[in-house]
Amino acid sequence: RIRPMATPNEKLAAALEALRAVQAYGRVATRSRDLSRTVRELLTKHGFLQEVIKGWYIPARPGADPGKSTAWYTSYWDFCRDYLTERFGDQWALKPEQSLVLQVGNAPDRQPP
Repeated sequence: RIRPMATPNEKLAAALEALRAVQAYGRVATRSRDLSRTVRELLTKHGFLQEVIKGWYIPARPGADPGKSTAWYTSYWDFCRDYLTERFGDQWALKPEQSLVLQVGNAPDRQPP
């Protein structure tokens, strides 16, 4: 929770702590409801979150060039897992070939198909 009278650095530190708490559960994709609007907007403004689709965010590196896809490529498979699990529970699957590649750990660059 961000204190109203906190300094800008204290607000950012509190927002980063809130993000860390969400990520502590092993999630990469962050739903808008996982963070308060104030925290989400602060992290997005400072480049720590990037919106992928409405209401879903991934971590990003501050200072990265806008339009660069590094954050997306790094988070792609984890985002897919988190988003699809949230949306469909356990009623979803990858095509068999892709599932096997991921299961044997043969995706070192974790690039999307």
